[in-house]
Amino acid sequence: MKGDENNSTWNGLHVGQFENDDLDKLIPLMSQEFKDWDTNQIKSYLTLATSKKNNFAGALVAKNEAGYYVGILIYTLQQIDAKYVESSKSKKKDDGLNVFVVEHLISSSLILQKHVFMSLVDSAMKVAEKNSCNLVELPKFDSKHYDLIQKKYKNQISDSKNYRTYLKLNKSTDKQAAL
Repeated sequence: MKGDENNSTWNGLHVGQFENDDLDKLIPLMSQEFKDWDTNQIKSYLTLATSKKNNFAGALVAKNEAGYYVGILIYTLQQIDAKYVESSKSKKKDDGLNVFVVEHLISSSLILQKHVFMSLVDSAMKVAEKNSCNLVELPKFDSKHYDLIQKKYKNQISDSKNYRTYLKLNKSTDKQAAL
C-alpha cells in the first residue's frame, strides 16, 4: 500500500492504495470473484487496474491487523453526461459529471464483510473527492452487506432504478446541487 493521505484505519482495518508489487497476495481474494479465471488472467487484470501508467483506474485494499488482505475495491474514473443521471437539472450534452465507479468490491470473509465494505467505501469517498468526482457509483444496495454504508451515507444516496447506486459527494457545485 502506498504511504499517502488515502490510507486510513477503520475498526482495525488498514485501507490504502494498492501497489502492484504484491499481486500474488491478492490472488485468493480475487479468485472468489473470478472463479473461472486462472492466476495469469487475474494477475493481468490486477496489473492493468493498478498500473502507474493509467490515471483512470486503481485499487484500494484493506488489511487486518495481522497484515493479511481482507478486501479489495477496484475502481475506474469515468465521465458521464449529466443528462443520463436521474433528477439532474442539467440536460446539456456537454455537461459532464466525474464519476468514481466501483467495478469490484470483494471481501474475504462473510462475517466481516459489512466492515470491510464500509472501510473501503469510506476510503473510496476520499479518493473520489481528491479526483474532483461528483458521484461514487456502487453496486445496487440489495443485500444486508451494505447496511453500514446505507446508514452512514443515507443523505447522499441517489437511488437508481437499475443495477447501481450513486452516492453524491458533499461538495457545492452547481451540478452536484442539481442531483
